[in-house]
Amino acid sequence: MYRALVPALLGAAVLSACSHETKTAAAPDIAPYVSTREADRIEYAVPNHLLFATDSSEVLPTGHKILEAIAGAAKRRGAAPIEVAGYADTVGRKTYNQKLSEERAQAVASELAGNGVEAARITTRGYGESELAVATPNNTDEAKNRRVVVRIASN
Repeated sequence: MYRALVPALLGAAVLSACSHETKTAAAPDIAPYVSTREADRIEYAVPNHLLFATDSSEVLPTGHKILEAIAGAAKRRGAAPIEVAGYADTVGRKTYNQKLSEERAQAVASELAGNGVEAARITTRGYGESELAVATPNNTDEAKNRRVVVRIASN
């Protein structure tokens, strides 16, 4: 009797686990960026890990699709000015983080221009670790602070 019961119980547990996984897999994906609308602009904040590898300013393959979507939104806004801002966490030297944030902002601007956004509309700025999304002490690895924000002004 126990021999028949154990496989039945195990089978029920496996089915339960599979149905749970199916529900999780069927859940909608989280957007790759956070979009914020304000009266004078719309902002797209993208975590750096979706755009860049650690210690790099080269756009990752996954970042191309994200920036293509943001470029589409920028083109729909007509001739509105665009600011691309790069940010860093507090790990490493401030001067290095400043330079890396500038290079990443420039890489995103180049990608937007490559997707049909007029380069004359785009300005870039690196903020380094000067405007943290999450306040942290020095040498703290905080992913929310490593981001790029694309700000598109209202027409």
